[in-house]
Amino acid sequence: MTTVLRCPVVVGRAGELAQVRRLVAAAASGRGGALAVVGEAGVGKTRLLDDAASAATGAGMLVLSGRAVQGGGSYRAIAEAVVGRLDAQAVRESAAVRPYRAALDALVTGRAGVADGADPAVVLGEGVLRAVCALAAGHAGCLLRLEDLHWADEDTLAVVEYLAAAVRDRPVLVAVSSRDEPAEAAATARLRAAPGITAVHLRRLDEPDVAALAAACRGGRPLPPETVRDLLARSDGLPFLVEELLAEPGREVPPSLAALVAARLDALAAPGRVVVQAAAVLGPDPDWRLLDEVTGIADADVVTALRRAVDVGLVVRAAGGGLRWPHALARDAVLGTLLPPERAALAARAAQLLAERAGPDDEPRAAELFAEAGRPHEAARVLLQLARRAAGRGALHSADALLARAAAASGLGAEIIRERVSVLTLMGRADEALALGDAHLDELTGDEHAELCLRLARTAVTAARWAAARDYVERAGRPDDPRSAVLRADAAFGAGAGEEAAALAAEAVSRAERAGAPAALCEALGVAARTTWQTDLAASRAAYRRAAQVAAEHGLTPWRVTALFGVGMLEVLEDDDAPTLRRARELATETGMLAQLASIDIIESDLVLHTRGPVAAGELARRAADAAGRLRLPQLRAQALEQVAAYLAAAGDAAGAVGVLASIDPAHHGTNPHWTNPFRGFATAMGALLEHDLPRAAAAMDPTVPLVRKDRGIVLLAPVGFWVLLRTAAGDRDAEARAQLVAEPGGLSRTIRAGLEYAEAVVAGRSGRPEDAVAHLRAADAALAARPWWRRLLRLVVMGCAVADGWGDPVAELRADLAAHRQAGDAHLERACQDLLRRAGAPTRRRGHTAVPPRLAALGVTGREAEVLALVARGLTNAEVAQRLVLSRRTVETHVASLLAKTGAATRRGLRGWADPAS
Repeated sequence: MTTVLRCPVVVGRAGELAQVRRLVAAAASGRGGALAVVGEAGVGKTRLLDDAASAATGAGMLVLSGRAVQGGGSYRAIAEAVVGRLDAQAVRESAAVRPYRAALDALVTGRAGVADGADPAVVLGEGVLRAVCALAAGHAGCLLRLEDLHWADEDTLAVVEYLAAAVRDRPVLVAVSSRDEPAEAAATARLRAAPGITAVHLRRLDEPDVAALAAACRGGRPLPPETVRDLLARSDGLPFLVEELLAEPGREVPPSLAALVAARLDALAAPGRVVVQAAAVLGPDPDWRLLDEVTGIADADVVTALRRAVDVGLVVRAAGGGLRWPHALARDAVLGTLLPPERAALAARAAQLLAERAGPDDEPRAAELFAEAGRPHEAARVLLQLARRAAGRGALHSADALLARAAAASGLGAEIIRERVSVLTLMGRADEALALGDAHLDELTGDEHAELCLRLARTAVTAARWAAARDYVERAGRPDDPRSAVLRADAAFGAGAGEEAAALAAEAVSRAERAGAPAALCEALGVAARTTWQTDLAASRAAYRRAAQVAAEHGLTPWRVTALFGVGMLEVLEDDDAPTLRRARELATETGMLAQLASIDIIESDLVLHTRGPVAAGELARRAADAAGRLRLPQLRAQALEQVAAYLAAAGDAAGAVGVLASIDPAHHGTNPHWTNPFRGFATAMGALLEHDLPRAAAAMDPTVPLVRKDRGIVLLAPVGFWVLLRTAAGDRDAEARAQLVAEPGGLSRTIRAGLEYAEAVVAGRSGRPEDAVAHLRAADAALAARPWWRRLLRLVVMGCAVADGWGDPVAELRADLAAHRQAGDAHLERACQDLLRRAGAPTRRRGHTAVPPRLAALGVTGREAEVLALVARGLTNAEVAQRLVLSRRTVETHVASLLAKTGAATRRGLRGWADPAS
């Protein structure tokens, strides 16, 4: 029996070991990282990761391990590491993990959660990170160890790249290994180049290291120098080969590994050699239960041969009762003993067996074996099945790679083209999908041609290529297919042809009903709902409600969430509560529709703004922006950040709003064809409003709101009414804009109707009709009774006009509002209200002392100085500050000089940094 002498210590890797242990220690202290150990086969990658695992265990960290194998399918290494832990109580009960459970479950079931725009690999990466952190809650952290990633699929590599960038502030170390030999160089190069990864490249050992390794394997007994040199020459400095060669009994100078393996094979009887060779063909983790059918040797003889193979060190026992190779190099050496026809024959039989058994790890290996056996069409058939399965579990990169291999094996057939168009579209590569389909469309006929046309039409809609979408539908020549009607309606809507889209959507609904096509019916109802957003909110809500009912009846979860979201969005516009939006949130959480969850936060923040104010609304919008950032959805993130900026400005933090707006990539402004954010100018408008500069406030919103009004496919949100009120109060009565809105009352939400009522109050007051002005004021107040913050904001504009134009009882109204501002803690609205009272000749008594932030209090800044500082930071001159605070200009100058002295700021501009509310 051959006994391999494994070295009890790591030799020749002092620097690498120190680096690995530093990363482990950092992760245990909360500073996560990623490590890639790369090098050729046998150079010691596993040994270095063993040391990392030992150090992690010693530091109190949880260690999770997985390994990729040749032909192992998508996400295999990650699944092996975490699947057995996903039912742990810490994971099941984690609120942070819950939205990602659907993605994590795909590792078990092979069925992905609902795709709603986010890259599935990114979603899974975040889910794995959250699950790992939940599992590590009772530990100092976690080491996620993933080996042999040179065999990993594209999506596993994408997940690792995501983790490497995301673990910096988590107690997690991601440690991977990969070969850097030519056949595996692409995967390894990708890992080494990933941001956040520390790459450790292991090189072969030199002569002193080989001598030290040999002595350690021999219990401290050194070899003679000439023997060490011979050992170095035969092993090429690879630690694994040194250990294998030292294991040859009775030989002071061992042969090469190939000779060792050949000698060990010769020690077996002829049937035993065939069994071991067949095991090598089966792969890195051979299933011994297939060997009798692959070889034609009786099962009992197979068992005898395997026992002998274990005795001579050709294979070793694996955990769980299986067998494995002592190293990939050993398997390669066994394969090297086969002639090409022998290997092809074994590969063909093994491929057929694996394809018939069709287990999760069988088909990927079957495809490779069919290719090795010279049977490309069978390989392509299996690869197509694998691609569909990979796409179904969200492994889109793997699906694309599998389809490319299938095409290379047997040419581009209709099925491969259709699948690749769909996969490329889901990956956000619509232009490539259209180019691929166009290149082969004329080669197809009949149903194959029509099906590809409809898929290309769907891709064109996704890419906002409306004319192309209509053209593909026409070329399909299937007018009775409900999908054709839906795609035509969607294309018309996207192109801005509202009336045509509405007619086509009605036709699509009718065709889908007759065809009994619930998915097409839901989609048609969704288009129909969007066509009436600005003209008939009740019709939009009815269409969404019906779509939700159809989707629930037929188990169409994505459409159900989308429809519930539509109903909930309309509830936010019109009702005092939004229970349907909460139902949409719950279902989106259960199904892992994370982009939809972020959109729900954005919409709900609008209702929260109106009711509870900008601070609470900003929390939701910030959460949406953070989620969109993690999911790498730049357009959604830009939209959320625009909301964040608007809410900061509404809370009185103009500088913070400007900073957030400056952080948005201009490339992501206005890129969503179905969304123009009326809040985009709201941030600037709020700053001007608080300074009672109504013309500037209206001008800030002029570039955006008219675009919303012209786009009939966009819901009119509250800032539209706010803008009309500002334009009216600023002296431009904007009768045309008001008339256009009033002409279609069915498309106006409660908040917009209230804004119009307030505008009519301003017009009536200026026209000498004070009774009418008060009547419009009361009607608007009643409409916003359940939206108190928005009501108080708009009343600032109206009361300013009442003071200037002399109607109503503005002093009493303002004092009531002042009390409400104080009770809500809205100091900036309170100050603006006090300004108006002073203009009305009724200055208010200062309440208490202004709270001074700790950093300023430590410098001796007084409450009055803090008030001066806040106004100076907003850019007001000394004269303007004096007017605002009812002080003399000299007094303000004194306060400014004191602030400069206390803070050490050299200029007024330098004072702005001290006005940060967080200071």
